[in-house]
Amino acid sequence: MTIIQPNKHKEIKMLTVSLGAILVFLILTWIFVYLQTVSLRHDLASAKNRLEEIKVVNAEMKDAYYNLVDADNLERLAAERGLVKDKNPQWAFASQP
Repeated sequence: MTIIQPNKHKEIKMLTVSLGAILVFLILTWIFVYLQTVSLRHDLASAKNRLEEIKVVNAEMKDAYYNLVDADNLERLAAERGLVKDKNPQWAFASQP
């Protein structure tokens, strides 16, 4: 006598399909995270380069400022404007009545 069992392997097929779907989902998630990490690294590298450029510009601006307020330059500017150095300055403070 022959016994027909058509649904015998249905549970194994469902398990295989479920595990395959989970595997595909995990692979796609890993690819997405990897691409985000690579993008973040590129953004970080470009931000570091930009920061270095800003530091150089800041140093140049500080150098120009310090050259402008150098004592020799201020003495020369005062002489050009006809200003004289006061030996005994009288200070007036805004907080005093």
